[in-house]
Amino acid sequence: MPQSRPHRRKGRGEIVPPLSKQELIEDCLRIQLETFPQKELTPDEITRWGMDLSHFSEEAIKFAFEEHRLMAIFFPVPGQIIDLARTWQPTAPYKPGCNAECKSRHDRGYGESDLLWLLKRYMQVRQSLPNRALTDAEISKLYDELDQKRGQAPAWRA
Repeated sequence: MPQSRPHRRKGRGEIVPPLSKQELIEDCLRIQLETFPQKELTPDEITRWGMDLSHFSEEAIKFAFEEHRLMAIFFPVPGQIIDLARTWQPTAPYKPGCNAECKSRHDRGYGESDLLWLLKRYMQVRQSLPNRALTDAEISKLYDELDQKRGQAPAWRA
């Protein structure tokens, strides 16, 4: 005899995102009302909230309401949520390596091995001097030695 299975209801247990930005704002306001029950909102107020926040992204709106809920002790006014929405920064995925600005500076200066050599040479010269710092001329000589060792000076020293 075949066994029957219970029917599964569609959407049960699934989180359904709001259909529009206005619905998202209404959901966020509902959560705020649960947190701060002393406030009552009229439909006109909710519409104004939607107009005030319409130019922000959904992520920024969610962030602002959640930050306010965690930090505040009173129901928000639109200005508070707008200020928080302005501070929201989208999370950018990490990309290993250099960005375009960094790449534009590649091979234009001293590298890690050059600086290690320069530090070692600086310490050698410093130990041979009687308790004083190197002068600008002495430091310039060290740079000249490094440039000779490398075969060329970086563009900023040429």
